[in-house]
Amino acid sequence: MKINKYTLTALFIVVLSSLGVLLVIQFQILDKDIKNNRSTMELAIPGILSDLYDNMMFNRDLDNLVRIHEGTESFQFSSDSQPSDPLQVVLKNGLDEVISLNYPHLEYQVDGFVSNEYGCMIHRGHRPELPKAKKVMEADNHMCFCMILPNTLDISMTYTNKDETVLGNSASILKASFLLIVIILISFWFTIRTIGKQKKLSDLKRDFINNLTHEFKTPIFSISLASKSLGGLEGVQKAPKADAYLNLINNETKRLQTQVDKILQMALLDSGNLTLDKKVIGLHESIQNVAEGFQMIISEKQGSIKFNLHANNHQIVADETHLNNVLFNLIDNAQKYSDEKPDIEIITEDSENGVLLTIKDHGIGMDKTAQKYVFDQFYRAQTGNVHTVKGFGLGLSYVKKIIEFHKGTISLSSEPGQGSMFKIFLPISS
Repeated sequence: MKINKYTLTALFIVVLSSLGVLLVIQFQILDKDIKNNRSTMELAIPGILSDLYDNMMFNRDLDNLVRIHEGTESFQFSSDSQPSDPLQVVLKNGLDEVISLNYPHLEYQVDGFVSNEYGCMIHRGHRPELPKAKKVMEADNHMCFCMILPNTLDISMTYTNKDETVLGNSASILKASFLLIVIILISFWFTIRTIGKQKKLSDLKRDFINNLTHEFKTPIFSISLASKSLGGLEGVQKAPKADAYLNLINNETKRLQTQVDKILQMALLDSGNLTLDKKVIGLHESIQNVAEGFQMIISEKQGSIKFNLHANNHQIVADETHLNNVLFNLIDNAQKYSDEKPDIEIITEDSENGVLLTIKDHGIGMDKTAQKYVFDQFYRAQTGNVHTVKGFGLGLSYVKKIIEFHKGTISLSSEPGQGSMFKIFLPISS
């Protein structure tokens, strides 16, 4: 895939959208959690005060302590304080006992008021008419002990860790969500950074290949030109074995030129800048023209090429040069990877919206492992006699990419010692 600013922008949008969805889901979960905790909190203080009332209504110590007050007196203590006043000590011990059973993490503050005004009622979640003490009236929850008439003990209780209690376990979820988002963002940054490095390396590799092949082409051309010039000299023509040496030079020059062209073609394919010159061509004519170039080599090996061209509609829209290269690579492989005489069969059949081309040989074949990687760049099987055939492992990779550029497909079936069969589907119009 070609990485550019549009691809990176799309990746960034996908990641942000994913994070947005994650945040919405987390918010819904947290909102529900917070509502439940708030409801629990709203019921907690009235429940605690009610339990305290039940435990202390007939407490003689508390009764005696309230009895000694003849007027009006207010007091205050919290969960962290250590009061010395006996009345506050009794109340705090009672509260701590009740809270420790159900709300061990609750932090509270108590405002109290001892009055000779008669009250004697439990108040939950609303403000009472009595008593008139300001601090008690400001609290959302308070209660009244009718310990001894006319003296009345009123206390109110409020949270001092309200926010923490409301969040409850949601705080850990928030922390986990934040950590997850940070990890995702770091991973995204690392991925983009890695992609950028890979793109830079890919560009360097492409530039290196282009420069390298360009440097190869110049001496190849010079060698070819010198070989032709030598062949035209009268003295060389009369020299013993001159033709054999010149033919060897020409053949090796052509082979080197072919390998350089393959590297250039693969570099062009990898860059994604390949432009196909498509036109209507006859597949049967292309097959016969390419196969004709192998007739002499195959005849020398006492082999044969058999044609079963049965497709009625073999006129396809394709790039003639690249399609001929595909046919050349497949036929060349079929004749090279044959221990004995190469017997090659080329078949065409009509298929829905296209032509099915089959190239079959009876050569050395390949095992299942080799078949998995045979279309990968630079892959060469390391078993059997395959290593005796020279090459870069680019031919079948090039074939597959060109077929895909034509919106076709290619498949392989092979067995060791029984040959290989390549099936290619080419659409009539691509």
